[in-house]
Amino acid sequence: MVNSPIHVFAYGSNMCTERLRARVASAAPLAIGYVTRRRLAFHKRGNDGSAKADAVYTGRIRDCVWGVVFSLRSDEKSVLDEFEIGYHEEQVVVIGKTDVLHASVYVASDETVDASLSPFCWYHRFVVQGAKQHRLPTDYVQQLQGIESVTDHDGERLRRNSLLLDGR
Repeated sequence: MVNSPIHVFAYGSNMCTERLRARVASAAPLAIGYVTRRRLAFHKRGNDGSAKADAVYTGRIRDCVWGVVFSLRSDEKSVLDEFEIGYHEEQVVVIGKTDVLHASVYVASDETVDASLSPFCWYHRFVVQGAKQHRLPTDYVQQLQGIESVTDHDGERLRRNSLLLDGR
């Protein structure tokens, strides 16, 4: 079926519902949860030269990345794929409060990893805002807030993303 829903686990800027809906109109949050054996890193080189989030596989059961499972129409998936250049998809099991969900997740391709980068301030705000919006655990939100970011000197890009963050 062309418009059957698919599930995507968002853990970076796409956790912010407004950000994801600006990309894929049908995106609807289903549940919050976490995936094990992964850790959050900001080292995926974006097209703008800054760091983006990655759910790095570690194999360690204690490691986890929190996020939001979104449902979206399968015919819109290719639109999201265009925004996720430099990532590849993997299938994950997301452990939620009351159930377990299967979802796709975008993880950084090896050739895009650059640990010397930092996220732009607006990107960092999308991540933190999405975590707060979906009421991820307080200690995890605090961990996200502690991540260092840098100023984006491209004024137009900064303005455009700030408007979306501020709901305008």
